[in-house]
Amino acid sequence: MAALGAEQVTEIVAGLTHMRNVNYLHVASLAILTFDTFLTIDIEVNFIWNAPWNIIKVLYLVTRYLTFIDTSLNVLLQFIPGASESTCKTLYQAGTWIILTGMCLAELIMTIRTWAVWGKTRWLGIALLIFFVGTWAAGFTVVGLLSGPYTFVLQDALYPLLKGCLVTGGRIESLQITWPLLLVYDGVIMLLMLIPAYEVFRRGGQSKLVRVVFRDGIIYYIYLFIMTLGNLIVTRKLR
Repeated sequence: MAALGAEQVTEIVAGLTHMRNVNYLHVASLAILTFDTFLTIDIEVNFIWNAPWNIIKVLYLVTRYLTFIDTSLNVLLQFIPGASESTCKTLYQAGTWIILTGMCLAELIMTIRTWAVWGKTRWLGIALLIFFVGTWAAGFTVVGLLSGPYTFVLQDALYPLLKGCLVTGGRIESLQITWPLLLVYDGVIMLLMLIPAYEVFRRGGQSKLVRVVFRDGIIYYIYLFIMTLGNLIVTRKLR
């Protein structure tokens, strides 16, 4: 490896510090995901796997188990021994696209759910479809065309006891376009859940099932809105 300049060394040290924290989060995420799956696998088998096949079941299963793939790829990226730069690039790009696809499908499930609580009205269905396609087309374009090209430093080249890949190049500022898009999208969907929910709860609720649907949907989007805002703030700090 060619000699590194002072600026590159500073970037690498900062990157290694961030990478250590990211490694902890990735391993913890995989452990929590596995634990959660074992906690609910019996319910999932009874109510999802044995249910008739439809688009929602397919979306759920793909979204559910893509998370194991992308999380495993991220862990592998940080701990793979003796990796080449091309291997690092392949793992990073595969993990990025799988994460983005999983997010897109999860948002689609919640968008369909929102449309359902509005009675599947035609005008709202068309509006949500246009809104969804426009948001995610922009998101995939930003990640695919604007955020690269990425460069990597092999961590064992810095120190023999280190393993995995360290991302040292890429236009992270372009990701600042993606998070506001999702923030607006999630905000609109959350508002669309709040409007009928207010009417239902104002009238005392129609049934326990309806109340659960609204409650869980609203809680999910509040959580998602906060997480998206947090990602936007972190991305701006890493600029």
